[in-house]
Amino acid sequence: MKTSRKVIEFYLTSSQKIDVVITKKRMKNMRLSISKLGVVSVSIPHSTTYAYAYQFLMRKRDWIVDQLIKINANIKNNGCLFKDDGYIFLLGSKHNLNVCLDTKNKVCLNIVSPQDLLTGNPLNFTIHTKQLNENYVSEIFKKWCKKYFINFFTIRLNYFYSQMFGDDNVPLIKIKAMKSMWGNCNFVKRVVTLNIYLAKAPIECIDYVIIHELCHLTHHNHSKDFYNLLTSLMPDWKMRKKRLNNYSLMF
Repeated sequence: MKTSRKVIEFYLTSSQKIDVVITKKRMKNMRLSISKLGVVSVSIPHSTTYAYAYQFLMRKRDWIVDQLIKINANIKNNGCLFKDDGYIFLLGSKHNLNVCLDTKNKVCLNIVSPQDLLTGNPLNFTIHTKQLNENYVSEIFKKWCKKYFINFFTIRLNYFYSQMFGDDNVPLIKIKAMKSMWGNCNFVKRVVTLNIYLAKAPIECIDYVIIHELCHLTHHNHSKDFYNLLTSLMPDWKMRKKRLNNYSLMF
């Protein structure tokens, strides 16, 4: 049977409701998930009714509310404010942002490389924009980050790859905005994709994601052997992962 989807309204409280995506697919058990952007979804077997799925959500309502509170707090704590006298987060630090109307879109920052951001000292960014709309300004910043951080991420990946495998057959690195994961490894094509929103996170979290994905070149799933390798390379990966979970997948 084909996969089918339905969006339902679900009341968290008597006055607050959210949309929940219910997907029917070929599977044995129901699965509830909440993305880092706060999107709640339920996957159910074809034989399960939507009414039963709703009852399942009701039983999990307190847990859903707790998770959404945490997610919203993360978004508030490290979300960027894309307007004049606003701020942005890069490499775990908060930086000042000025926005000015101009005939061209560009980002101005008086440092040589992303490594200069590792000092943790507040820097001043200026975004020149054709529109003062915050969403428009954020897209300018996102495009700048993709270009600016490709070299930074590549240097980090190449360093760890050389420690693990030597200098031959280095995987290709790509950067893009992803809604549900920090990184991905296509071990067949040898491509590591990193989420552009990693640029917000501290360097130790970035390194954790890179090493995690590189481990998939050897172990293609999250098996015991995979985690043994990850632990041998980065004994404190759990602490880094926990810290990374405090960051939202958005600027």
